[in-house]
Amino acid sequence: MESPGELSTDERIIVVMGPTGVGKTTFINCVANRGDRGVGHGIESCTPEVSLVNVEHTVHGRKVVLVDTPGFDDTYKSDTEILTMIASFLVKTYTNNLKLDTILYLHRIIDTRMTGSLLKNLKLFVSLCGVQSMPTVTIVTTMWSNANAERGEDREQELKEKMWFDMIKNGCDVKQFTGTFESALEIIAPPTTTAPPKGPLLSTEIVTQKKKLKATAAGNELSKEIKNLIKQRKEASRKLQELSKRSENEAGKRLLEQELDETNQKIKRANEQHAALKRNFFERFFGPKPEVSLVPHVGSTEQGQFQSSDASTKATSRDA
Repeated sequence: MESPGELSTDERIIVVMGPTGVGKTTFINCVANRGDRGVGHGIESCTPEVSLVNVEHTVHGRKVVLVDTPGFDDTYKSDTEILTMIASFLVKTYTNNLKLDTILYLHRIIDTRMTGSLLKNLKLFVSLCGVQSMPTVTIVTTMWSNANAERGEDREQELKEKMWFDMIKNGCDVKQFTGTFESALEIIAPPTTTAPPKGPLLSTEIVTQKKKLKATAAGNELSKEIKNLIKQRKEASRKLQELSKRSENEAGKRLLEQELDETNQKIKRANEQHAALKRNFFERFFGPKPEVSLVPHVGSTEQGQFQSSDASTKATSRDA
């Protein structure tokens, strides 16, 4: 077992975030020269928890630890579980005075439009980091080998001018990962600024301001999903009532009833997740007797510790 306090402050800690399937693990393996180990090639997520990967060779003269994170809309875990896992890691590093040197947010350049899932991931990321840590953030566009170069450049420029405009204005950088070791090294090059990096907003909200996870900017962003689902339910109910007046459209009724039932199930799950955020997160980790887990336990290791593996990967506790 190894506590976060035993990580060296001489190491550069680089966090890699982004939606499921954007190539986070591929990027990390490229930096660490680990080949195709652990790379997912389907639509299912392959990073089940926050994990630390030691880069055996020095990068720009310093040791590097890469932090692989699961994306929101994970195959097996709820958004609340993902947020809790990421918050756990951020709180542990913050309380042990470990600075996050760089935060990378990966985005596939082949995504021609910003879907609801991609937009939710981006909004959660921004609310988690806050304006204060944008100078340490780099947006990394991936999968250039699968894109038309000219269209990819146009798409990246459009994103810079629209979806990423405020992030860039607040100090965020944008770089391209072309799949080579050289481009990966250029992306993780040490920042040119000499100012000490500021931690993500979520860390200060929980530790300094002692907010419940639900009350943080990221928690509030997550709770907006419930409001959107309620709007969908109202619209489906309205359409169903209109169709009920036209008895000949039975097929349309059945489709709307199915849509309404699915929306109700989503609202139920979202409410359950939202209720899980009510516990005071600070007490969950630092109180004398945490009695109830913030999320369902999917595994068990010593709370608040990192777990080492033979592959030089250290994972945070699943139920942290």
